[in-house]
Amino acid sequence: MSVRVVARIRPLLKQELEKDTIVEAAPSITEPLATPSIVRIPNPKNEAEAFSFQFNSVYDQQATQQQVFDNEIAPTVKHLFKGFDVTIFAYGVTGTGKTHTMRGGKLLAERGVIPRLLSSIYRRSRKIEKDTEANTNIDVSMSYYEIYNDRVFDLFEGPEKRTPAGLPIRDNNGKTVVVGLTERPCTSLKDFETLYDQANVNRSTSATKVRNILAASMPHLTNRLSS
Repeated sequence: MSVRVVARIRPLLKQELEKDTIVEAAPSITEPLATPSIVRIPNPKNEAEAFSFQFNSVYDQQATQQQVFDNEIAPTVKHLFKGFDVTIFAYGVTGTGKTHTMRGGKLLAERGVIPRLLSSIYRRSRKIEKDTEANTNIDVSMSYYEIYNDRVFDLFEGPEKRTPAGLPIRDNNGKTVVVGLTERPCTSLKDFETLYDQANVNRSTSATKVRNILAASMPHLTNRLSS
């Protein structure tokens, strides 16, 4: 199993521009010409001192959606089609840019990880089906859930249909599964837009706390290949 932890620094907001604390992306001391991999934060009690945190990669305020996807997400598509599980999720408190990175905007250049990943999956699926003369069928389905107060809720179900305990989590031959999670066919980006908007109505509205992993940011993509 390979795990990469990547940090992205969002641009400062207007009310933050006047503050002295600036988060910086910096290269490793041992590899000064390499891609930045360190987040450096000034010590508010000592201007001469800074705290440094190591990541696999760090993207600064000027990084584009395309750069993040090409460097971090695109290489995972080939692994997905080889039968490996691929998980991508965003973590952080409210206002740090999780939704922008994962979902993005409506404009092509502003699209986030999820629609770009789906586009790559659909393109590769069509190529495989064409190359095998339709002897291979590839179906893409979408599940969307959130972990809220340590409970899992299916976002394709309205709050009135939920149980207070949420959905149970089970181990299935070494894999963790959410029992009863809804799967919807997602055959195009238009399908994704529709499903995403429908499910977001059921999201919890309170602020995300740093201890919670926002699983809702990344729909679970299930790829089934059959010959």
